[in-house]
Amino acid sequence: MARIAYGVMGDARGHVTRALIVAREMPHHEFLFIGGGKVHDLAQEGYSVEDVPIPSTLYRNNRVDIPATVGNALKVWSSTRSVVKRVAQIIDRFDPDLILTDYEYFTPLAAHTLGRVCVSLDHQHVVTHCLYEQPREQRISRLMTSFSIKRIFSRADRFLIVSFYGLPPADPRTEVFPPIIKRSVVEQLSTEGDHVLVYQTSPTFHRLPDLLEKMGEPFIIYGLGERSARKNLFFKGPSGDGFLKDLASSRYVITNGGHNVVSEALFLGKPVFSFPIANAYEQFLNAHFLAKQGYGEYWLAAEPSLKILREFESRLDDYKARIKRGVFFGNEQVVSRLEQLITGRGGS
Repeated sequence: MARIAYGVMGDARGHVTRALIVAREMPHHEFLFIGGGKVHDLAQEGYSVEDVPIPSTLYRNNRVDIPATVGNALKVWSSTRSVVKRVAQIIDRFDPDLILTDYEYFTPLAAHTLGRVCVSLDHQHVVTHCLYEQPREQRISRLMTSFSIKRIFSRADRFLIVSFYGLPPADPRTEVFPPIIKRSVVEQLSTEGDHVLVYQTSPTFHRLPDLLEKMGEPFIIYGLGERSARKNLFFKGPSGDGFLKDLASSRYVITNGGHNVVSEALFLGKPVFSFPIANAYEQFLNAHFLAKQGYGEYWLAAEPSLKILREFESRLDDYKARIKRGVFFGNEQVVSRLEQLITGRGGS
């Protein structure tokens, strides 16, 4: 059995979900998680968690609230020296065989103060550590995101990237794998019912329900809060099993641009229509390559378009055919690589 210290960004469920998948795929090892926010959910799963502040991304009107996000980050960074010292003490006491970070700020810094190697495992570094032709849209958002990732979240020594669009790595320190998928998703039987599944990361996209009501067909909506049904709209609160059943039996999926949900939908063979959150460049990039690979479509305008959604629905069979040729399950590959790193066979 090995000990693994695992820093996890806790401002969004995707990071925590990915970390939990890794831990469950490696049950013979001991994990210590370091993070804040939703990382505390891992304590309910029986894992040890050490709390640190997080530079959260804040949203308003389906956009990243840049002033609020920057203000929160400055507040967190003002405590960097004391938090790094505390995290270094935690890591030193735990004496891990492997130190991981999923977009967590303090863990790589603390590892380096101890002269220890830290390995990044996330999707975000696809923005800066892979080779691809830069889309012309959202240039300012791309520059801001790239700067943030490079200067703040790229302090690890190696980078393992999981991605449904499998771009080539930009340097020898970087490796790219297919997505890691929850076993509960893998165990789902994919069928096709009458409904469309809608999942919103941000509960501020108020224009979307009005558009969906005009579509006529049934929509099961998660992320906007549980409320009374509205004609063809059925709003549901958080429910892991219920969400997966609705996902597995949907015709297609409407979501923002979060990598985990898109990957789960594609694994189950579902085309995806993406409304990426404005100023969240990683979400835009996910949506861009979703369309480029022929797995779905996206829309950037603040006002959703009934015409665009109807055109998307007319191409569902084409999207499904392309999805069947994709590879969306990388659990074994990622776990194998981590085991190599634990035993020292993965390079420094």
